[in-house]
Amino acid sequence: MLRPAPAMLLAELRRELKARGVRVSQLAKELDVAEPTVWRWLRGEGLTLDRLDAICAIADLDMRDLLGRADDDRMDRFTLAQERILAADRALALVFFAILHGAQRPDIDREFGLPSDRLDSHIDRLQRLGLIDGTPRGRLRPKVQISVRWRRGGPLSMAFERTVKPLFMSMDFGARDALYVSDMVPMSDNGRARVHALFEALRADIHMIGQQERAAHIDGRQWSGVLMMVRPFDIGEVTFEWRGRSAGQRQGEE
Repeated sequence: MLRPAPAMLLAELRRELKARGVRVSQLAKELDVAEPTVWRWLRGEGLTLDRLDAICAIADLDMRDLLGRADDDRMDRFTLAQERILAADRALALVFFAILHGAQRPDIDREFGLPSDRLDSHIDRLQRLGLIDGTPRGRLRPKVQISVRWRRGGPLSMAFERTVKPLFMSMDFGARDALYVSDMVPMSDNGRARVHALFEALRADIHMIGQQERAAHIDGRQWSGVLMMVRPFDIGEVTFEWRGRSAGQRQGEE
C-alpha cells in the first residue's frame, strides 16, 4: 500500500483522469467496486500499487509517466535566507504565494494593483532567489512545492503571527460567507497526528478544486482563507473561573 500516497502523485492522477474524461462512475464499474471506494482511493486511502496500476490501465495512462511527473525537482522547504527575504517584504511574499497557488502575471496585475515596474521587480527578484522560473510561453512556475514548509519559530512563522493570523482572528465567523467549524475532542498524540494527515489530504483536495475552477474560468472566484489547526486544549483556561471560586469558597469555610 502507498503509505501515505504522495499528494503530488494523487493530484497528478486526478488531473490526468479529468483531462482524459475518465469519470469515477466508469472506474467503479470497470473495477467492480462502489463509487465511494474509488473516491477514497483517489484521496490516497487504501490505494495500493495494484489498484493504482488498474486505474492507470483504464485511463490508458502509463504509471511510470505518472510517477515521473509527480516526482519533480521542486523544493519542499525554504532556505533560511529565502524565508528572511520573504518575511521582510510583504508585497514580495504576497506575489510569491500567489504564483505558488497558480496565479499568473495578469491575475496579480488585476487583483493586487501593484504598479507594473514594482511587479516586474518582484518577479525578477523571486527568479534570482530560485523560488520561481519562467516557461518558454512566458508562464510563471514555482520552483517550490505547494505544500512547502517553513521553520517553526522562523522568519515566515513570525511574519504569519504578525500579519496573517490577526486577519484570521479578526474575521466575523458568523458572517454568511464564512464556514467555521470548532470542536473539543479528547485525543492522544497519535490521534492528533492522524487528524494532521487528514488536513494534508484535505489541503490537496482544496488546491485541486482551485485548479479545476481556474481551468474552467469560473466567474466570481475570490482569494479565500483556509486555516486548519489541531492542538492540545488547556481545559483549565476555561474552567478557572468556577474552579477558582470553588477553591476560594472552601478556604472561606475552613
